[in-house]
Amino acid sequence: MVGQRRFRPEIYFDPAVVYFVSARPASPLGVETPALFAGYLFMTKPFLKSCLIMAFALWSETMGNQAIGSGKPDMPLADAKAFAAPTDLTATLADPINIDLKWKNHATDAAGYFVEYSPNLNGEFDIIAALPPDATSYRHPNLMPQTRFLYRVLPFFGKASNVAEITTGKQGPQQNPSPDLAKTVPPSPSHEVKKSVKSTLTAAEAAPTDLKATLIPPAGVKLEWKDHAKDEDGYLLEIKSGKNSDFEVSAFLNPGTTSLISYDFPFETTFYFRVRPFFYGKPSNLAEKTTGLSP
Repeated sequence: MVGQRRFRPEIYFDPAVVYFVSARPASPLGVETPALFAGYLFMTKPFLKSCLIMAFALWSETMGNQAIGSGKPDMPLADAKAFAAPTDLTATLADPINIDLKWKNHATDAAGYFVEYSPNLNGEFDIIAALPPDATSYRHPNLMPQTRFLYRVLPFFGKASNVAEITTGKQGPQQNPSPDLAKTVPPSPSHEVKKSVKSTLTAAEAAPTDLKATLIPPAGVKLEWKDHAKDEDGYLLEIKSGKNSDFEVSAFLNPGTTSLISYDFPFETTFYFRVRPFFYGKPSNLAEKTTGLSP
């Protein structure tokens, strides 16, 4: 067994030499590399041994040149860098009831980070904050005195849709959506080949498209989009008000979602929306801290 794939070696016999040649899984560069096993190598003529060594060296050089010239990326390495876990999470007391968290980011393609804590210290975690991809710290404020807190930081990944916007109307009774707006967007055509959000090769193609926002007067909105992802953990709805503000995660949606209706937005305000199919990355190390006496 080589790389958890079974191969049946072919045995080549020569009166002067017996050896096995077996194939191993394709390298990241896409080259099938035979492996020479010397366990059954019996040489009776030094000349043949020299020829064999020279031939194998020539073959190795040729395959290496082909691999380099192919220009194919080492995708496992690219994904590992893009989706790397945060490290060096620490928790310190800023004062008796406020805990400061700090960590190091390594992912080159993070969409953001969830800060989580385990309320029962049992391995189950709740999200307490969703932070942008450049965040490396967070303060957990106003905590119960003399209580132990256990934390981790969880990256999330995935490409966002285009941005859609609406401006809400003046204050008044909320209308119901029209029959057309109340309809659910049909699923993507069955012939469409959906893309993985978990590969740097296809993440951009897995992003939603054609996001549009329709006002349901005076302060409701219907969002609709096309779903192209096949392996997301869910969708994130991200909203901001004002062009110069930052998008914030506002809702978690089920995988495959293509529409939603929401109400109770502030009146006479412009809002910007985007949706993101996402998956959870690997979490950081755990960090814990016990709060102090009540100030």
